[in-house]
Amino acid sequence: MIGISFYLNDQFAEQRIMEASKKGVKRAFTSLHIPEETGHLAQKAKHLLQVAKQHEMEVYADVSKHTPIHLQIPQLEDLVTLGVTGIRLDDGFEVEDIIYLSQFFKLAVNASTVSESFLTALVTAGIEANQLIGWHNFYPRRETGLDEVFFRQQNHMFFQQQIPVIAFVAGQKEKRGPLFEGLPTLEQHRTTNTLLAAVCLVEEGISSIYIGDPEFNEEIVNALADWNKHRILTLRMVTETLPACTYQLRPDRSRDVVRLQGTRTSQSIKPSQTIRRPRGTITMDNERYGRYQGEVHIGLNDLPADERVNVIGHIHPEDIELLELAQQAYSLRLIRE
Repeated sequence: MIGISFYLNDQFAEQRIMEASKKGVKRAFTSLHIPEETGHLAQKAKHLLQVAKQHEMEVYADVSKHTPIHLQIPQLEDLVTLGVTGIRLDDGFEVEDIIYLSQFFKLAVNASTVSESFLTALVTAGIEANQLIGWHNFYPRRETGLDEVFFRQQNHMFFQQQIPVIAFVAGQKEKRGPLFEGLPTLEQHRTTNTLLAAVCLVEEGISSIYIGDPEFNEEIVNALADWNKHRILTLRMVTETLPACTYQLRPDRSRDVVRLQGTRTSQSIKPSQTIRRPRGTITMDNERYGRYQGEVHIGLNDLPADERVNVIGHIHPEDIELLELAQQAYSLRLIRE
């Protein structure tokens, strides 16, 4: 479902592969476009592929027709012995090349640039759809990521042929150089929370999502697994009042707030901090709200002060945009920063 990316010039690549594998991530992307003037990277590439293989990691590699020369191997199909499961083909490969290579690899064609006529030619030529993947580019430069409408049009070509599609999201913290602007497929995801971007791609029908930047983020991996399996949304909170816990949400969804079930109480709650409530504010109804006393809400919109509602904390600023998912969640896992 989710994969990492590792790069040959990253001094922590081996460590990232091992950490991700231990946490259950078994897919990785790498690029084997190795400039000839940096031939010393060939040995590092072979070493990292071996590490990934030892940790049962499926590696999909970006390749060109020059990759065998740079890696000092006779031919592309020899990548199989190095631990490469699938290859993502650069421009310059003809239909005949792809048919031949499909005997050895899962083949990823560039979903961001391929034409419908070329995709049809591949299928007509006899390549089984289950051997093909549509794999989008990532875009290091700001303002060059894909447009959402174009993204959907490209995906539709693959979906019609029942070919899975893969895309990238940017890392949450560490960004890959030299631009350090994130490596998303969609431009709108460049500065979006990684979990939110990943969930949006899942809803678009994307089969697998790779973090384009080199970081391994265990929290994101766990949060995405929780979401996919149980629709649990994890949010960091800043409060001394509310216990860290997983809370069920009411099935009837409100416009302005997320309502936590089982939080009402018969104990007296005096009015306190009855101030305005910006989006992401955590509140508890006080005794002036009668039978609602103790009910905890998280604001989805900016709301005014109400003498019946106590402000008890707020969602961590970096997680507020995740509230976009709250209406689709079954539960909220609230944790302390």
